[in-house]
Amino acid sequence: MGEFSIFHWLVVLAIVLIFFGGRRIPEVMKGLGEGIRSFKDGMSGASQAAAQSPSAQVTAPSGLTAKSGKGQVALTWSASLGASTYNVKRSGTSGGPYARIASTSATSYSDEGLAGGTTFYYVISSASATGESENSVEVSATCA
Repeated sequence: MGEFSIFHWLVVLAIVLIFFGGRRIPEVMKGLGEGIRSFKDGMSGASQAAAQSPSAQVTAPSGLTAKSGKGQVALTWSASLGASTYNVKRSGTSGGPYARIASTSATSYSDEGLAGGTTFYYVISSASATGESENSVEVSATCA
């Protein structure tokens, strides 16, 4: 009673073919293989190293402010933990798209040579060896 005969295996195969179809069997087997591989990695501790890497990501800068002047906009922001550089991005429209205009290690930047009476929109992202953060909150300034 504990053994499967050839008839039992044929019934199981027929049921699998009915539910999944002949073309889907390779996909099912691939998924099964990936599941087994993932389980083995989890048991060996490899998943612990993968789970720790997102915490190494830098966060977007906070406290971004923009102060307009004659033909320039002065930007300042708070430092992000682990950031080595900051990407300053500008757009002529709210919400972007933004173009990177500078990369600096400081927490301030002066965008100069701008046309008076024009509104510009800015965001900052942090960068480190682990990658680039999301953009900061958008600020705007109208040049005098």
